[in-house]
Amino acid sequence: MIGRVLAACLLFATACAAGSPLGASDAASVPGYRVVRDVRLPGDTSRWDYQAYDAAAHLLYIAHLGAGEVVAFDTQRQAVAATVRDVGGVHGLAIAADLHRLYASATARNELAIIDTQRFQRVASVPAGEYPDGVAYVPASGRVFVSDEGGTGDTVVDAATGRLAGTVELGGDIGNSQYDPATDRVYVAVGSANVLAVVDHRSLRVVARHPLPGCAGAHGVQVDVPERHRAFVSCEGNARLVAVDLATGRAGPALAVGDGPDVLALDPGRNRLYVAAESGSLTVLDAGGPSPRVVTRGSAGPDAHSVAVDPETHIIYLPLTNVGGHPVLRELAQS
Repeated sequence: MIGRVLAACLLFATACAAGSPLGASDAASVPGYRVVRDVRLPGDTSRWDYQAYDAAAHLLYIAHLGAGEVVAFDTQRQAVAATVRDVGGVHGLAIAADLHRLYASATARNELAIIDTQRFQRVASVPAGEYPDGVAYVPASGRVFVSDEGGTGDTVVDAATGRLAGTVELGGDIGNSQYDPATDRVYVAVGSANVLAVVDHRSLRVVARHPLPGCAGAHGVQVDVPERHRAFVSCEGNARLVAVDLATGRAGPALAVGDGPDVLALDPGRNRLYVAAESGSLTVLDAGGPSPRVVTRGSAGPDAHSVAVDPETHIIYLPLTNVGGHPVLRELAQS
């Protein structure tokens, strides 16, 4: 492991400094997966959060929550392309490639920051409720949905103008929001009721609420590929994952994942669902069948609660707060 990390430091200018060997608690041990490299990230050893990947531009946007910054990482060059500052308490990210915009929830001022992805500059902001968290972009209506975790619903923003378009009342403890182009609906995890709320993004009405039996603290959401009409919800209160049939609203059995599951990522080419957890555990599931099946689980690194995947290379990305005294972007691949 140490040899691979030191080799990466020689190959990539942004990689972690040589001479800072990994401790036992820093190493990854996910059966069937190996560490490709640990790339040193800028900033201090404070918390990181959501990621958003622009596959066409080969740019991975990473929220550095503790530093109030968004880091744009070039996955081809293996280097940081830019850092956007003054995004205090940044959490969720959503890309609108057609508008050349990145939308970032920022809890320091309870707002949605709007970032120009051509100039890597913050260009506007709009109020976004209490403790804005997850963000979803809906190209069909040109709207951005922001999960108001400390409030009772989603704040909706017009993506082009940056103006408030309305709100959606959902309940309390709002988790992540995701848009599904197959059903043309926005799906929101509501932790207080443990349901997956279905929202019409044009009328801003809740059209259904799917119960999540066996789930405590519904939070993370990942929509499956269109042909499967399914969504996955992580349950941070009892370390479970629930799959919901979006056609019938029925939930499957709750599956055990790592403690404190947070961010989910789907690799559609390999039918793999990744569940990152606050405990540092990464659970890998086979999502190709009628029901998801756990393939493997192990430690991805300290505080590895955020995960993203490149659908072309199948590389898995996990920003880690502190490895050898520095934040790093850990990259995993199948062995």
